[in-house]
Amino acid sequence: MKSAAPAITMAAAMAACLLTACMQAPAPSTSTSTQPAPPAAPKPDAPPPAAPPPAPAPTPMPPVEAALPARFQGTWAIDTAACAVPGHESRLVLSGDRVKFHESEGAIRSVAVNGDDVTLVAMLTGEGQTREASYRFSLSGDATLVDRDGGLVRTRCR
Repeated sequence: MKSAAPAITMAAAMAACLLTACMQAPAPSTSTSTQPAPPAAPKPDAPPPAAPPPAPAPTPMPPVEAALPARFQGTWAIDTAACAVPGHESRLVLSGDRVKFHESEGAIRSVAVNGDDVTLVAMLTGEGQTREASYRFSLSGDATLVDRDGGLVRTRCR
């Protein structure tokens, strides 16, 4: 009968060699390429990065500074026939705080009167756009309104 001791001793020696080889540090790389270092981990006690400040609130539109004087208010068009057509392209409706043209309308933001001349600034919306516009009109008597920028002469609709 043979003894099992030499076989056990041999198996133990091989296991010891394997364990020793696994525990050794890896050999240094011989490559010449450099790789960037991994990013540093944040410190556990560091505060989180600050959030960007909130966007400022939109500036509200300024209130009406002055109402359009009554003598300029009314419905105006190029002639009496145009006055009879509500959608006529020359039609202009002026109220105390609003202006309405054929395809745009909006709030009057400011009014400046000098005798029979008036300059108004309005925020108009029409044709899918909103814009600020300035207009200058002159009254001739009570029945005629002249657009001082475009030259169009309108009559007061009755």
